[in-house]
Amino acid sequence: MITTTINSKVLISGAVILAAAALIIGATFAFFSDTETSQDNVLAAGALDLKIDSEAHYAGLVCQDNTPDQVDNPIWVDDNPSSTTRPELVEKPCVGTWVLKDLVEGDKFFYIEDLKPGDEGENTISMHVFNNDAWGRIRVFNIVDADVNCTEPESDATDPECNVVPTPLPSPDVDGELSENLDFFLWLDQGNVPGFQCFQTCDDPMEGDNIFNGIETVTQADVIGQDESGITLTLAPALAEAYNEDCLAIGPTPTPAPADGHNNYGICHGLASDGRLVGSATYYIGVAWCLGEATQNGCDGSGVGNEVQTDSVSADIAFDIVQHRNNPTPPVFPTIAP
Repeated sequence: MITTTINSKVLISGAVILAAAALIIGATFAFFSDTETSQDNVLAAGALDLKIDSEAHYAGLVCQDNTPDQVDNPIWVDDNPSSTTRPELVEKPCVGTWVLKDLVEGDKFFYIEDLKPGDEGENTISMHVFNNDAWGRIRVFNIVDADVNCTEPESDATDPECNVVPTPLPSPDVDGELSENLDFFLWLDQGNVPGFQCFQTCDDPMEGDNIFNGIETVTQADVIGQDESGITLTLAPALAEAYNEDCLAIGPTPTPAPADGHNNYGICHGLASDGRLVGSATYYIGVAWCLGEATQNGCDGSGVGNEVQTDSVSADIAFDIVQHRNNPTPPVFPTIAP
């Protein structure tokens, strides 16, 4: 009996220990707790996209997609019959006009033959930088100035390549005189309201109208970045100049327009004090050319001689942008192969 009694007590004590252990273990899962979760974390790169459109004019004609069946096949249209000097070109195919897009191989701003002194033309080019501010420039490169042939009047003129007998042209043929007799006149085609308001809707009907109205900012391409490799036109100086001329005192109580060029598509929108291209603004650039001397009133071809007969000029044109944010001023463009 004693033994049994002792064993019973031991068993009872063991049961108590097990029960206590169970309570202790259960208590370890009863501490206060909380969890905070942040889901779907993303670091996404922004977008910087440049698109170009163009409308070409020459000799009083405009290159247009005039009817639905002429999409991508524009023709010369005479919108002012009394002014054209090339009536034979009316309804003939033309190049230099397209809607907003990425440029592809085969897109040409100019392709005109049979030029004469005094001929003139113009392209209204618009640049659209989407989503973010950027620095911009235009490059003209791979310039080839060819004599092509030597006519008798050209041989009698001062053309050194055509003043020898016989007259074999050098190879490669790169010594023509046409480029030095072509004059270019560029301006920011802002219209009557400073800045560029016409992105989706337009409150300035004269913006991008291909007409220099006398108050718009002029840029001469022949003094900006020209060297043996071509011509580089950096856009920041002209845009900054336009801001300084037109945007330092606006409104009923004159105050400066926003220096970053963002003014909700109102006056001076797109013009920044540092000359950046403002994201989602449309910039219209008028590019007029003249075989002779370009003036604001037309083209004077009286100074062009026979040395340009049969000559031709070809070149490539590129538009470059780089991001504005985190990029120093003046911008350093990456080296881009032609």
